[in-house]
Amino acid sequence: MPSAQAAETTPPDPGPAGSFAWKGFNWEKRFWGGAPQYNRLFDSANVSNPDANGHVTLKLTNPTGQAPVAAEFQSTRHGFGYGTYSTIVAKNLSILQKEVVWGCLFTYDPLAEPGYNEIDLCEASAWGGGAAYGESWPVSQGHGYWFDATKPPGQGNNTVNFDVTASPITTHRMVWEPGKLTFETFAGEGFAGTLLKRTVLQGATVPVPAKEQVHFNLWVTGGGGGDPAHVKPESVVVRDFSFVPAAAAPPPAPVSAIKLSATTTKAKGVNTTTLKWSGATGTSVTLWINGVQKTVPNTGAYVNKSKGGAATAYKVCDTAGCSSVLSVVT
Repeated sequence: MPSAQAAETTPPDPGPAGSFAWKGFNWEKRFWGGAPQYNRLFDSANVSNPDANGHVTLKLTNPTGQAPVAAEFQSTRHGFGYGTYSTIVAKNLSILQKEVVWGCLFTYDPLAEPGYNEIDLCEASAWGGGAAYGESWPVSQGHGYWFDATKPPGQGNNTVNFDVTASPITTHRMVWEPGKLTFETFAGEGFAGTLLKRTVLQGATVPVPAKEQVHFNLWVTGGGGGDPAHVKPESVVVRDFSFVPAAAAPPPAPVSAIKLSATTTKAKGVNTTTLKWSGATGTSVTLWINGVQKTVPNTGAYVNKSKGGAATAYKVCDTAGCSSVLSVVT
């Protein structure tokens, strides 16, 4: 089955060996307890190995009927950074139980203060339903990130929520750039389906790369007035994951061999400045005179006539680079 996006080819760092290999990376099934599951119960058996189609299934179980057990898996690689993250998910979120949280693809570094470097591409929940507050919350999905995890939701994060649909399959994409995050969620498999939501978040609070890992999890929240102990089994199938790193920054322009010099000849009423440069290449060079651009033939010299009294700033550029600014008083 085609990927949502071409995966990183031979990743330079797939991460140490873990529970299984998938989509070019190594992954670890969570077996240890703790947050965010309200009763702190996780079981590695609730995450399947990739099946014949390359799909990974997360299961939320409740063996006793009153103590649900969560599922999570995470990359063993630390530090993905800027680039494009994509995933395809099989789950009708419109029937997600109100206490259940689908932690669809998110990056997370617990040691990156204060925001923990967490970016959530497609988290979905009704967060307990809101009955404890006399309200009725629908299941919604969110695009967002934490910029200060010491503050409560709505204060320490920047999130845009939107309604879920009954689409049995959704495709999600996130582009992480310096100071900018672009999220997209589509109905169906791939990017040809209906665009359900596009969110662009920008600003100084956008996380910067740290030692984040990629996570997927399925768990139960204890807040909002729901009945977390008695949730029924749920499952989500992750069909695909891909990561394409951002293109490397272009190398700096080469240092030009141009050397700029000027000779000023003073005559009555008119001062003449002759610019000379060495190392120029090509058929022409670009000359700046006090910030005004002019392209002149590559003769190695340029005569500029001006009346005296003010400093004139000159700079010349060719295909190899630019000279430093030369200031001449005529």
